[in-house]
Amino acid sequence: MLYVGIDVAKNKHDLAVIDENGNIFSQNFRFENSYLGFQELQNHLSCLSEPFNGEIRIALEDTGHYAYNLVKFLRKLSYPVFTYNALLIREFVKSQSLRKTKTDVKDALMIARKLYGDTNSERFEVDENTQELKELTRYQNRLIQARSKNKSLYVRLLDIMFPEFAKIVGNVHNNYVYELLTSYPTPQKIKHAHFDSLLKIKRLTAVKAGQIQEAAHLTIGNPSPALQIELIQLISTIRHYDQQIDELQAQINELLIRIDSPILSITGIGNRLGAIILAEIKNIDNFSSPAQLQAFAGLEPSIYQSGQMDNSGRMVKRGSHYLRYALIQAARMATVYSPHFKAYLKLKISQGKHYFVALSHVAKKLIRVIYYLLKTNQKFDETRLR
Repeated sequence: MLYVGIDVAKNKHDLAVIDENGNIFSQNFRFENSYLGFQELQNHLSCLSEPFNGEIRIALEDTGHYAYNLVKFLRKLSYPVFTYNALLIREFVKSQSLRKTKTDVKDALMIARKLYGDTNSERFEVDENTQELKELTRYQNRLIQARSKNKSLYVRLLDIMFPEFAKIVGNVHNNYVYELLTSYPTPQKIKHAHFDSLLKIKRLTAVKAGQIQEAAHLTIGNPSPALQIELIQLISTIRHYDQQIDELQAQINELLIRIDSPILSITGIGNRLGAIILAEIKNIDNFSSPAQLQAFAGLEPSIYQSGQMDNSGRMVKRGSHYLRYALIQAARMATVYSPHFKAYLKLKISQGKHYFVALSHVAKKLIRVIYYLLKTNQKFDETRLR
């Protein structure tokens, strides 16, 4: 058996090999991130595997999109491929040496050593559905962030052009508001519009239309032509993002049906948050305890112990910030819809904890529930919670 570690980079990758006795078999093979480089890798692995009857295991650091094509290529060749979280590799490197030395060759060798030392490396395998889910959820998150920026710019324009408008309509992101402002982007155009034309806008009531027209006659807003163009285009951009986000969610929903995870049975966890949690965890066997999962989410307190000093501080916030966000939001929803989690939040607040501190305790309890359900593949049962 050979244990192969690959240090992944943008333009080239480094490979190191350890044999079944833990001895360095090879550590100086470098190949490009290209078609020719992948062919060289295939030939190199074939030469390595001949004396070992093809028994090779390959591990990489999970460094995002740079490893994506390489993992797919190696799996097509039927090699067992495992991916390690970068945090795990860093901790492993620290345990091996006190010296601060970092080179691509040494990184590849450390990954190989990590793989060699794992007695149960199968837990680091990730199925394709989960990998696809991660790509979709992270892309969706980028779209949501981009939409949020455009929404902020849109609200800014309304404050300048028609500051009285928001108080009348309440939610300025309703579809009827978008339609109204696309057709009549300034107060001047709204006040000169035929009332019957305004009523053709779906969900715009006669009462609301009358209030808007009345405010348009008295507004202190600035009807700048430049702002008018920007407003129309921002609305178009926001609606485009809405459509893209919905399309992605439809694909995410299809993957969730295939994965059929028990965490979607937890009260308060819908498809969007559930997908992010599953995508970031990848394989629950990566974690030997709920505490490890909590640490990966960056929800454990920092601890400093020295002599008689023993302090615990703020959350360390390392690991996956996507997972941390989803867990906090899921905890918030659980306190709304789950009687048990709602009572648990009240208990923590009654103990003198600030709302957000109490919510973090709910998130930690939620982690324990998620860990148990994924390990046992059981559905959520509110009555079994303590």
